[in-house]
Amino acid sequence: MKENYCATWASSQYLTEDFNMPRLNLSNKSLRQIVHTSIGGDKIRVRFSNRVGDSELTIKKADIAVSESQGSGKIIKDTDKVLTFGNTESVTIKPGEEVYSDPLDFSFPPLTELSVTIHFGKVPSKLTGHPGSRTFSFPTRGNKTCKKSITRFYKTAHWYVLAGIEVCSIKENKAIICFGDSITDGRGSTDDLQNRWTDNLFRIIQKSDSLENKPAVINQGIGGTCVLIQGVERFKRDVLEQKGAAFIVLLYGVNDIIYLNADDSKIIECYKNMIVEAHRNNLKIYGATILPFKNFGDYTLEREIIRKKVNAWIKDNAGKTDGFDAYIDFESYMKDPLNPDCLKKEFDCGDGLHPSAKGYEQMAKAFTDLSLFKWQA
Repeated sequence: MKENYCATWASSQYLTEDFNMPRLNLSNKSLRQIVHTSIGGDKIRVRFSNRVGDSELTIKKADIAVSESQGSGKIIKDTDKVLTFGNTESVTIKPGEEVYSDPLDFSFPPLTELSVTIHFGKVPSKLTGHPGSRTFSFPTRGNKTCKKSITRFYKTAHWYVLAGIEVCSIKENKAIICFGDSITDGRGSTDDLQNRWTDNLFRIIQKSDSLENKPAVINQGIGGTCVLIQGVERFKRDVLEQKGAAFIVLLYGVNDIIYLNADDSKIIECYKNMIVEAHRNNLKIYGATILPFKNFGDYTLEREIIRKKVNAWIKDNAGKTDGFDAYIDFESYMKDPLNPDCLKKEFDCGDGLHPSAKGYEQMAKAFTDLSLFKWQA
């Protein structure tokens, strides 16, 4: 029978900036990374990336286990299993490429924190990763795979090389791909608490009685990016090609307004192109309204007018031929009712643009119609 793969966790991979490089050079070192899965499974495979590397990357050995507790660097030892690549423990990843581990019998329930520990050989000077992890990782000297505990001295709130974890089953699973910038990536959320709006959305889905089949929720946000530039460049790779992708929630465009001074017509045209591509690939795509940002330093009245025009198009054209299939009205859930061009104070992390932990909890409440994510398995 056919086996189906579906992402349970993933992070968009890009070039790690100099200021986000690990304090400990990873060549011939170990790195333990903790991730928070959405759906559970009984068989998995892990994806590793050297997409932007300038030389080969060697994994001497890697293992996966259930994390003992978030932020501890410890694993539940009897869950630990070694990953293989073509039935061998080591693999070399060429520049610009990614590799999957062999499928591995590994059972875990939804909302499990997993640990992946890598013992590296050679590591490129240009390191592929996802610095906006909001989750601590633990680099250390020597081979620390399969060790229960790892030193916390060098802990760092970044992910490196680890691109995704997929579950495999006879039953078909589906995934919601959340695509956007730093607000989707979780800036303003709490390190190690997994309280981005995407995390909160999956918790709501998991508790829901209205969805017989629970889709995975996959965060594909990258801070500081624009939909007109990086969004276009990575839409196919980070969204359409995610295993199990069936639904897209797109919250993207505020950086285009603030930093590119893009007008509404350019942003809307970009949305339309993504809608066409999503439908061509049999995916539903839902637009999310852009949050207010009047208290942010780069606010101008002209930019606010653009934001309002984009949001009006998202709502007025949802369900129409060239519009999103539906919309999620984050703006209405996050704005200050007394000053609707601003985030409500308790939902603002303090910079006028990014939500607080409470704001990310509020954003998840905007998903009032979970039937948008129904499918027949």
